[in-house]
Amino acid sequence: MNSNRKARLMLVLVLGIVALPNALRAEADRQAIDDIAARAMALYSVPGMAVGVIKDNHVVLERGYGIRELGNKKKIDSETLFKLGSTSKAFTTAALAILVDEGKLNWDDKVIDHIPGFRLYDPWVTREFTVADLLTHRSGLAPHAGDMMLWPEPNAFTRADILHNLRYFEPASSFRSKYAYDNLFYIIAGELVAAISGQSWGEFVDEQIFGKLGADRCIAGRMSKRDMKNVAAPHGVIEGKLQVIERSRIVSEPNTSAAAGGIRCSLQDMLTWVQVQLNRGTTKSGEDLFSAEQSDAMWRPVTILGVSDESAERDRTHFRAYGLGWRLADVHGYREVSHTGTLSGWNSYVVLIPELQLGAVVLSNGSSGKARRAMMYSIIRPYLGIDDVDWIEYIENEDKEDDKPESTAAMEEPRLCDTCETGRVLATLDTYVGVYRDRWFGDIRVTLDGDGLSVAADKSPRLTGRLEPYLGNTFIARWTDRSIEGDAYVTFSGDTPDTIDRILMRSVSSDSDFEFHDMELMRVMED
Repeated sequence: MNSNRKARLMLVLVLGIVALPNALRAEADRQAIDDIAARAMALYSVPGMAVGVIKDNHVVLERGYGIRELGNKKKIDSETLFKLGSTSKAFTTAALAILVDEGKLNWDDKVIDHIPGFRLYDPWVTREFTVADLLTHRSGLAPHAGDMMLWPEPNAFTRADILHNLRYFEPASSFRSKYAYDNLFYIIAGELVAAISGQSWGEFVDEQIFGKLGADRCIAGRMSKRDMKNVAAPHGVIEGKLQVIERSRIVSEPNTSAAAGGIRCSLQDMLTWVQVQLNRGTTKSGEDLFSAEQSDAMWRPVTILGVSDESAERDRTHFRAYGLGWRLADVHGYREVSHTGTLSGWNSYVVLIPELQLGAVVLSNGSSGKARRAMMYSIIRPYLGIDDVDWIEYIENEDKEDDKPESTAAMEEPRLCDTCETGRVLATLDTYVGVYRDRWFGDIRVTLDGDGLSVAADKSPRLTGRLEPYLGNTFIARWTDRSIEGDAYVTFSGDTPDTIDRILMRSVSSDSDFEFHDMELMRVMED
């Protein structure tokens, strides 16, 4: 029997039989789970991970792997802090659930009744938009609309900016008609917590959730010097080399995006959070953090998601949906409640199988979503009777299939065909120089820099770089910070071939996390 098969069988034993003696269970952990973690980290360039499992109210796995930061030998343990990314959304939802339990709020309340300054592009949608709509990705806006006000961090956008600027985003579909992932409305949800409670979102979550759970290694608001000990650093492969992503480090002050993706937490306290979720809001001490009624509300399907052929075949999935801060699906006959979190240099994954009283957490300080997925599947699937799959191998083979070109045309260098200008190339670079303004993003400045052009965004200082000529009046913005994997086509145009009065931006890569399509950058005329 090969080592991988042996490891998988051992994993079934350790995770499926909680009653094993502690010493034997620990030995099985080392032989099985350690092997999976080591393989995933090595293959996907992940410096460190923290992995935990709760089954039937018992922590059956709580382990750290690897190091906190390249060049530093300090190891990951169960108290090491990670950024959670979008697994933070469940905490924001729980904060609102607490207020619902207190009778201060209803899920069907209109947002504008609590936040009078709330405005969307469509006045009717503004009036009808409910608290539940903030949490369920059915606003009618394009996916990730306005995310450039959140990332790359740090930037100068405030929550007040986000509240004001929502009115400028034109709908991409009808209200409540389809799923389109958004982050901005979770920022508004955080502001709603503040408006009703009288505390900031961070203060409320720290006091009313983490304080009551005794989770002192989970922080939503400001971090103390003591909190800043045992902190992981974010990493990514930047131009072929694994390195720290400095701009994405954990800092003491909460960022603008915190209610959507900025909580910092340890594995140990995430397991405490998973336990209270599985217990439908009841803490270890027997107190209710939130009621079972609100647990039902958060886990109730609201926005329907599609089911891929692969999920239907591999997982026997019949439905997928988004509830309030959680993704929901049936997997091999069981209800799965889950969410992932992705930020530059950070990945997280939380999965609950309520019928089995099972929960798992994977946190990592690397940029690979494949590593977290392979680890989580390797842990959860044996409980569901799937014990004969090497998930690392599966994911690799799956990706190889996805990468196969359908024709020789797919192998050619991509060209910017839908936005290229067909007019003549302007003779002098100073023709492009100027300030270009978008209603929500603010000013982008194009300047002469030696023998070429540079571009810089006033409110997003990380978006600074050189403009390389590409085709006609189209350039490519190569950002100076190469950890921003979002180089952009910048196309200048005007009403006549001799005038330049606007910029159109598009991501060079279809895999980019940065969306420029909502911008209408018009030249600011100088006096």
